Amino acid sequence: MLRNIMMGFSFNTFFGLEDKIADYPEVTIFGAMFLPLLLLVPIALIGWIFRKLKFNMYIIHVLLYTLMFTFVLGSLAMLILFFITDKNGVKLAYCWLTVLAGMFFFSMINANTITKMFTDWSKIIKEKDNTSR
Repeated sequence: MLRNIMMGFSFNTFFGLEDKIADYPEVTIFGAMFLPLLLLVPIALIGWIFRKLKFNMYIIHVLLYTLMFTFVLGSLAMLILFFITDKNGVKLAYCWLTVLAGMFFFSMINANTITKMFTDWSKIIKEKDNTSR
């Protein structure tokens, strides 16, 4: 039974899109770079609405940090894998999903620390701006 389960999953399938992804692995790289940027805009808009309504911003911060880290580290990882490996778009898509999931859990665990870091940086920048006048 375990063998049948293990034989049922293949890294050569990706939600029915494996033919398109395998034919054009560059599309995977393009998506890995620009999908986080495209998703930042609506999530930032939702965050702005949440802030105006004084809702809890924790999940919005987690999603924004996830997309930011995925854009930076995921794009770097995708480019390295694209040029080093066999350019299999399906495997690149799975690697990108793994990076996205990892960044989500990292951001979920460290969201308050990252938010405090950005808050402290903004205070330091404001202090330097006020002292330079």
